[in-house]
Amino acid sequence: MNFLFWFFLIGIVVASLQDLKRREVDNWLNYLLLVGGAGFLAFSAVFNWDFKIVLIGLFGFVVMFALGNLFYYGRVFAGGDAKLLIAMFALFVGGSIVGTLQNIGVFVIFLLLGGAVWGLVYGVGLVAMNLDKFAKVLREDFKKYKKCSWLLVLLLVILVVLSFLNNLFWLILIFVIVIFILMVFAKALESSLMIRKIAASDLREGDWLVEDVRVSKRLVKSHWEGLTKEDLVLLRKFHKKVLIKEGIPFVPGFLIALICYGVFREVLFELIRGFLV
Repeated sequence: MNFLFWFFLIGIVVASLQDLKRREVDNWLNYLLLVGGAGFLAFSAVFNWDFKIVLIGLFGFVVMFALGNLFYYGRVFAGGDAKLLIAMFALFVGGSIVGTLQNIGVFVIFLLLGGAVWGLVYGVGLVAMNLDKFAKVLREDFKKYKKCSWLLVLLLVILVVLSFLNNLFWLILIFVIVIFILMVFAKALESSLMIRKIAASDLREGDWLVEDVRVSKRLVKSHWEGLTKEDLVLLRKFHKKVLIKEGIPFVPGFLIALICYGVFREVLFELIRGFLV
């Protein structure tokens, strides 16, 4: 583990604390990580008199920039998460373009897995602390969708029958059941614990409105990109309280992914190579 690993590890620990406390990562921290990583690559290029490092670094930055925007506009990441991903580009610069792509690919795998594990742990923790409220919403959701339950039962029966013909359908059956449970869990979690009413004065740029809010003759729309500065001015001027939807702080997933990348990267490389051979 080199200097860059520890540099980004410390930075992401700080970012995780910010995300847990305020649901946002300060821009100055993302810029510090970006400039610090780029500066280290430049220093390494000069010190080793190997300016190929700079070219590969630029390639890595372009790839991470594209990934960050893909996850952002694909509504996987919030803006701060996307900026953090881009800022980490220097960590994955290898001795070649292929090596750099491999490093990025392995980290993205760890990031998706780490984010899923963290999201589940965080959600279960919230439910454990607010079990009565969660259970009430869950019962209401089951009543609401009770009429559609026969479709799921029919699908499960078909999959069970097909499973006796081909073992692949057992995997599909398990996948469908797990996805259904997670969807029900996520819906009830969002409705019961992730929506709250706050004073307009406490709103921050990027907060998500649950529904459109009419302010005088204008409409502040609920949008996945969150509130803008102009929206905040209007809401603070004419509204006392509004409903917002909080997301799960995702940066701790970056921390899990980075630790796994540092410890298990070579193991995953070997597994992938063994699968491809």
